[in-house]
Amino acid sequence: MKIDQVRLIWFSPTGTSRRVVRGIAEGFSGVPVEETNLTLPDFTTCGRLGPDELAIIGVPVYAGRVPALAVERMKEISGSNTPAVIVAVYGNREFEDALVELRDLAQEKGFVVVAAAAFIGEHSFSTDALPIAAGRPDSDDLEKAREFGRAVQQALTALEENEGGTIDVPGNVPYKDGAGYFPFTPVVDHDTCTLCGTCAEECPTGSITLDDTVSIAVESCILCANCIKVCPEGAVSLETTPVREKMVALNTNCAARKEPQIFM
Repeated sequence: MKIDQVRLIWFSPTGTSRRVVRGIAEGFSGVPVEETNLTLPDFTTCGRLGPDELAIIGVPVYAGRVPALAVERMKEISGSNTPAVIVAVYGNREFEDALVELRDLAQEKGFVVVAAAAFIGEHSFSTDALPIAAGRPDSDDLEKAREFGRAVQQALTALEENEGGTIDVPGNVPYKDGAGYFPFTPVVDHDTCTLCGTCAEECPTGSITLDDTVSIAVESCILCANCIKVCPEGAVSLETTPVREKMVALNTNCAARKEPQIFM
C-alpha cells in the first residue's frame, strides 16, 4: 500500500500526546507530514482524509476514557477507508477503556485502524513536589515511538490494499463510567498573577477569562492543568483538598515505571 501523506491529529492540552505522535511520524521516511491540532477552541479541521493517507491520532487518557471534548472534536474529521494509527497517552496509572473507545470512534468516522499504542506521558497533576511520570515521554519513549512508526510503515508497504478489519486492543465495551472528573478548577494566586493572558490563550475549553483578575469557569474546566504548566509566574496551582489527595495517591501508587504497549 502506498501512503502519499501522513496526517497527525491530536488533542493534547499539555503536549504529551503531541510529542508522541510526532515521534511516531519521525519513524516514517519519504512521506510528507501534515498536522491537525484539535486542542484549542479555534481549531481548524482537516476534513475528510483519503485512502492514500495515514492518520496518526493521539489523545490523552482522562479517568480511563478519551476526554469528552476530544471525542466531540474528533467527530469533525472523517476518513474514507483511511488507514489510521491510534495512540492513547496516560499518566502511568492505567489507560483502561481509552484505546478501545478511540478505536471505535475512529472506525465510526471511516478510518481503518491498522495499529494502536498506549504511551506514558507526564500526568497533568504532576508537580515538582509530587511527581507523577515526570518528564515522560522521555528519550526512551520517543525512540520506541520512532521504532513503532518504522514498523507501521513497513507493514503498510507489505499490503497491497487496505483490507479493513478490527484490531484487538485492551479495554471493555461498554466503556467504564467516565466519572473521575472533579468539580473544581485550578486556584489562581492573584498577588502573583500579572494578567499576562497566557493561561486564557492556552485553555482548551475557553474556560479562562481576564478582567481585573483571572476567572476559571468550573462548569467547563476539564482540569487538564495546562494553565498551571504554561503560567510563567507559577501563579496557578491545584490546591483543592480532594485534588491534592488524588495527587498524593497517584504519586504513591503509580511510581513504578510503565512502558509503552504496541498493538499491530
